Amino acid sequence: MKPKDKKSVIFYFLMSIVLLDFGRQIRIISYNPYLINYKNPIFSIEHVYNTGGAFGMFHGFTAFLSVFAIIMALLLFVIVYKNVKFSDKSCLLSLTLLNAGTLGNLIERVKFHHVTDYINLSFINFPVFNAFDVMICLGITIYIVFVLIDIKQLKTLFNKNENNN
Repeated sequence: MKPKDKKSVIFYFLMSIVLLDFGRQIRIISYNPYLINYKNPIFSIEHVYNTGGAFGMFHGFTAFLSVFAIIMALLLFVIVYKNVKFSDKSCLLSLTLLNAGTLGNLIERVKFHHVTDYINLSFINFPVFNAFDVMICLGITIYIVFVLIDIKQLKTLFNKNENNN
């Protein structure tokens, strides 16, 4: 294993732990009895027990979702270990966010047989979610944006080479 690969895995693992802990700290806020049913025009904090996946899909499939999350977490670690270089910060950040969110929801799903969602956007009709869901969505969004940027750069490079011939 090359030194950069080792650094990449170590950085990814540490960032996952940090983000997982950050999510845990945010979760503590949701259990504060003074914040239960806190409301303002932008968001409210409510307790919703979700035995399904994102947006309540797959309601009651906790075991299936737990197994799927374990497979995803392992797959993400393998992808980072084998393919991601330490210098590829955007990919590392996106996969770290994705894995931290996946692991956070997984721990809660295994421990309590549900995930506690608590952030409700008051200004739109949107399902209640939690901090780990935000991490998952941010990770996916960052990854897609940087993949699109890379595709655009490849097309530009291809067009330049084509025009030179």
